[in-house]
Amino acid sequence: MIHHSRVVLTSLVVCASTAFAQFELDLSSPPDKKDEKKAEPKKPAAKPVEKPAEKPVELDLSSTADVKAVLLLPPIVRVTQSQGGFSGFDTKKTFDKFDYASHKKFVASLGKQLEGKVLGADLIQGAIVKEGFTVALARTPAGLSKLAKATNVGFIVLLEFNKTASLVATIHDAEGVVKGEPLYVANAGGLTQKNGDDLATILGKALIDLSKEKPATAVAAADVPPPPPPEEDINDAPPLEVKQAPKEWSADPDKTRVVVAVGAGAALRGLSISGEAASQLAELRNNGVVGVGVYAQVQPLQFIPSMAGKRWADLEVEVNFRRAFVKATGIEGAAQGTNCSMTDDDLQVRGTYRFKVADSTYAPSVGVGGGWSQERTLFDACTLPLVSATYRGIDAQLRIRQPLFRNLLALDVAAGPRILQGSSATSTKLSLAGEAWLELKPASVFFVRGGARGSRLSAELPGLTVVENRFFFALEAGAFF
Repeated sequence: MIHHSRVVLTSLVVCASTAFAQFELDLSSPPDKKDEKKAEPKKPAAKPVEKPAEKPVELDLSSTADVKAVLLLPPIVRVTQSQGGFSGFDTKKTFDKFDYASHKKFVASLGKQLEGKVLGADLIQGAIVKEGFTVALARTPAGLSKLAKATNVGFIVLLEFNKTASLVATIHDAEGVVKGEPLYVANAGGLTQKNGDDLATILGKALIDLSKEKPATAVAAADVPPPPPPEEDINDAPPLEVKQAPKEWSADPDKTRVVVAVGAGAALRGLSISGEAASQLAELRNNGVVGVGVYAQVQPLQFIPSMAGKRWADLEVEVNFRRAFVKATGIEGAAQGTNCSMTDDDLQVRGTYRFKVADSTYAPSVGVGGGWSQERTLFDACTLPLVSATYRGIDAQLRIRQPLFRNLLALDVAAGPRILQGSSATSTKLSLAGEAWLELKPASVFFVRGGARGSRLSAELPGLTVVENRFFFALEAGAFF
């Protein structure tokens, strides 16, 4: 029993020791768990430590985050077009338009500077079309304000050129009020990618600076707005709407296409007859008589817009016609008191090409002309012994046109031989023809010319030689187109 009790006691001691040891081990573990539990509440406090990872947001707030949405308008460029129109009028149309081709690269450059604060090029162009926004509206605060509100932007930037080919950027707020000073990019006529990058650099900085301004500063700036771009840069041409309006008719003297004139003057005739048969003819005394003249001219190359007004475009087709009011009356001998009706006229159809020797207002135009002519003096149903003559021939002439006062007054001279066409019984000699006119275009459409046209004609018949000198002095008026 005693032995057994010892065994039991020993077992109890061992078990107690083991339990105590285990208890001690258990006591060593709770501090670890407590430490873990103490560390766990600190984890939520560690989350704010991760905020430095959001530093790009803080940088954005200090630079572009304050910038409101920006609408960059397409650059405004000037273009010239030639269109068909009524003859005699300048068909060149110069107007301003948006350059959409360069717009996309300019928007992309500015978008990089402002980190997505710039509206896309397609969105801007769509808004321009939808709102009916024009170049003329782009130059008014009301037009800019309407587009800014339609696209919900805080800034709208106007781009246009001055006369030195510098691209001028003007910043406006949502009300269309100018903000800050105009910004310039020199030598930007090509609208290259470099021009867009240069503009984005200075424009991005200006928009950031404007966004940092306090309201009081903004109010002060509004009280004294910066001067707009020089008027000569943007106002040297009317708005697009004005250019599309019908212009008053205005003929251009340098691009004359058609001329028509009618006038009156004096016709003179000098007749010389010699030969064996001359004694059988009555003596004819010629005095000056009243005559009328008609003149028409067409310059076909001036109808082509690409050629109109050029130095080498002076090609003319002309028609001259004259008729005298005259009759023959016997004053001596058996023919005294006898009256004879007469036909006294001349017709010329001629083509001329001249070339202006220099690109100067007072440089002469020199060329040659050629054509067909007919001059007649016919005595109709007349018993008087008089010679009826019809002269037909080919003219070859040297032609010179010399401006005397700008493009309003000029002297036109032509002279050369005339080759007469004779019948089998008629032989001809060398004849001459020429003319000189002062041409005046004092006002739109109105045309006046004054001068003389003359010829010396010679022909031979069996036993008779005829030489005539004919002149027509006239003043003619009409229109040119």
